[in-house]
Amino acid sequence: MDKIKIGILCANCYPLFDTNSKAGFGGAEVDLYNLGIYLAENSKFEVTFYVGDFGQNENIRYIEDVNLKKIKMFGWTNKTILQKIIFYSNLIKVLLRSEADVILTEMANDMVGWAGLFFKSIKKKRFIHRLASDNDALYDDKAVSGRWLTHNLYSFGLKKADIIFSQTEKQKKLLKEHMGFDSEVVPNGFPFKEVNTKEKSYILWVGRAVELKRPKLFIELVKAVPDKDFLMIMPFAGQETPDGFKEEIQKCIYDAKKLNNFKYIEHVPFKEIQTYFNKAALLVNTSEYEGFPNTFIQACIGSTPIASLDVNPDSFISKNEVGICCDGDINKLIDFTNNLNDNNIKLYGANANKYFKDNHSIEVMGKPYEEAILSFFPNH
Repeated sequence: MDKIKIGILCANCYPLFDTNSKAGFGGAEVDLYNLGIYLAENSKFEVTFYVGDFGQNENIRYIEDVNLKKIKMFGWTNKTILQKIIFYSNLIKVLLRSEADVILTEMANDMVGWAGLFFKSIKKKRFIHRLASDNDALYDDKAVSGRWLTHNLYSFGLKKADIIFSQTEKQKKLLKEHMGFDSEVVPNGFPFKEVNTKEKSYILWVGRAVELKRPKLFIELVKAVPDKDFLMIMPFAGQETPDGFKEEIQKCIYDAKKLNNFKYIEHVPFKEIQTYFNKAALLVNTSEYEGFPNTFIQACIGSTPIASLDVNPDSFISKNEVGICCDGDINKLIDFTNNLNDNNIKLYGANANKYFKDNHSIEVMGKPYEEAILSFFPNH
């Protein structure tokens, strides 16, 4: 019997496969990467990622049973009019020729609409979409960067989706209230293996250099707590990092490097990043909003407590006693960090690790997708 062919449409999943690539990626790409590898282990499925153009070979395979198909100019920023025409002709050609029986997308962008148009309306295939950030559930220009076409394509795509998955109960509620769509809650999932978490030596911040992550607040924390060591891992995110903000944050980093307790790393390959979480005494999040950050899950895998300035999806930090949510109060964050000691690191860390094992194994995310896909094809 032929395998069910699954396509995953996401430009910036490519650098997760290629450890030599320094292109940026975010939580949505990590979700789809983890999910695709999990689904590929099912003998009934064949998985292909449709990825961006980073100068790699046309079709390449880094992992057994996972195919990568490059879409020329996909993921390029600041395209000229001619380049846009060439890109969309490439995109249409690839989508029309795709043999995928099911297409998967994540994030609020125009690819959701193109997937809905070609796979549902034209080819009568199946389509599953997943929310990334909470903002994906809000029917406003901010959710799709203020672009009229993207905004409407995204909304059109949601209408065409067979199933929409949200990450949290909050997202499910927001999507229903603001856009009128029902969704099923499926938490993010990560593969897990036991790791060494005995060495805890610094306060960690991990994220892309975008304004909603508010990295300058982390540097404020560094200055306010001179007796502890801090590590920031922050890749710049191409067009997502506006020039003015990039210059501003680069100056902040330059100044912070003069401090004895601060270290900055611009890029760490995804396959190496977990080691940094394992050695952290605390993960700090300063974002304005998120979905359920994968950095929270990675901290939990590493038995690392979490201190979040604002983000607390479904109140998981307080409910599970894995750290603190400061409700926007930077002084509360400073006090918590100052008072961090071996005892509360171990206590919060143990709670965090238990929370991960109970709620975020890769099976927790993968099985609902497996069940949904197989329900589309009962003869398999």
